[in-house]
Amino acid sequence: MTSDSGIAATSEVIRNEQIDYGRLALVGGALLGSMVTIHLYQQNGWWKDNRAPFHFQEDLTYGLGVDKVGHFYGGYLMGYTIQKFLQWSNVSERSAVWIGATGGLLFQTYVEVEDGFSTWGFDRVDFATDVGGAAWLVGRHYIPILQNFELKLSYHSSSLLGTTGGSGFRGQQHLVIDDYEGQTFWMSVKVNNLLPEEMKSYWPDFLCLAVGYGARDIAGANPHRVFFLAPDLDMTKVIPSNTSFLKTLGEVLNFIHMPMPAVQISPNAIWYGVYF
Repeated sequence: MTSDSGIAATSEVIRNEQIDYGRLALVGGALLGSMVTIHLYQQNGWWKDNRAPFHFQEDLTYGLGVDKVGHFYGGYLMGYTIQKFLQWSNVSERSAVWIGATGGLLFQTYVEVEDGFSTWGFDRVDFATDVGGAAWLVGRHYIPILQNFELKLSYHSSSLLGTTGGSGFRGQQHLVIDDYEGQTFWMSVKVNNLLPEEMKSYWPDFLCLAVGYGARDIAGANPHRVFFLAPDLDMTKVIPSNTSFLKTLGEVLNFIHMPMPAVQISPNAIWYGVYF
């Protein structure tokens, strides 16, 4: 009798024998080009004029933690991107998840090491959130209930975009990824999936609830955190998933919190007809 693990191993081998190496080469080139582009941006915007002996240095106040969530989100997004490209090349999902998570983490670790040779220093908290983002990708693959929670980003440009950020604010806010005041991160919950079976018909499967987190006046005299509640959309339910392209499109759009009504619940209540 053939064991289940034996069948799985055989299936894995068969699938790996069907890898499209032309696509794999194309994917490798695209990823390498993207990473070189990120490196050049970091080199010119952060490291070029700030070299120092390698050292560790944590900053738990910079960006009021929005940058830390960004590291987690970035690690997850980078790993997911590599995973999907590998699956497009016919690499098995399990292998693609592990390679994606590892590849994303290795690149982020490289960035942290470069920071270690700059005045910013190697931030071990940043690195921990990098690891968390990679682990989130793997965890969602092996623990299905985690798929009911989506980390999303919404963005509106702040006054810091295109500036040096003001006194005491490191780096230059030339790109969206550095504009922490304009970023809001959301944890979106797929409510319908978590309801008892007899209650599912009362809650639309595309409608989610999200908790948002951001920061304001981070380079000014009154830096503070802000929290939100908002409805959200599960784009895998909004977009039909009857083709692999549409299925992936829905998954990709689930990295974004679509413009929706929202209420700021802290530090004071503000209602938004539409929040970006």
